[in-house]
Amino acid sequence: MLLEEMSYVEVEAYLEGKDIILVPIGSVEQHSPYGLFGTDFLTAEAVARETGKRMYILVAPTLPYGMSQHHMAFKGTVSLSPLTFINVIKEITISLLNHGFKRIVFINGHGGNINPVKTAFDQLKCENYSGIFEIISWYQLEEVKSLVEDIFGENEGHHATPSEVSITKYLRQQAFKTKPTAKKQVEKVDVYWPLNRYEMKKVFSDGRMESAPWLATKEYGKIILEEAVRALEKEIKRILNYKLLEE
Repeated sequence: MLLEEMSYVEVEAYLEGKDIILVPIGSVEQHSPYGLFGTDFLTAEAVARETGKRMYILVAPTLPYGMSQHHMAFKGTVSLSPLTFINVIKEITISLLNHGFKRIVFINGHGGNINPVKTAFDQLKCENYSGIFEIISWYQLEEVKSLVEDIFGENEGHHATPSEVSITKYLRQQAFKTKPTAKKQVEKVDVYWPLNRYEMKKVFSDGRMESAPWLATKEYGKIILEEAVRALEKEIKRILNYKLLEE
């Protein structure tokens, strides 16, 4: 059920029976010395693809780049500006609408993407585009949050979290052979938001945000990924139950 592996004839056949597509989105940004630059898009892609496979729903190619300006003081981060990202989301959505997709669901792995994506949806509705546009961040699903709380407690934190690092350890075990495992102090910080790149580096010097990524394991990753897929299936069923409003 991957768009990248289909022909246009197969997409036409799919659209005869279904009007939904999942679009994984993430970011290319630092996840501390313990995590991967691809963490956010790798996790979103894994959750979306497994859900699509189980529900026979088409999954678009992953958009790896997101709005990560606050991580730009860490070398290797690649960010789109908020305005550029809004327009990218808009044009992806419009392209899919033009082909007959009516329920376009972005499966998200990065917190910085949420506001721009929602702004893109608002602009699309302002321009009178019809359809259901949603963003679902897998890590914000209640079932996932509950599971992660049980496993990691307050050591989960907000960025370079052991939950997301666990999933990437499950997906890309080889990549972690060169990553550190030593424990560090988990500091709780009271700071305003949003931050620019310099503020971010000053407050969170090693890229972690109140997290303990050294607690991550591939075994936890498998469990968390499975729960995220189960929870996302419920959300997709909700979206499929909506009756589309005709113009």
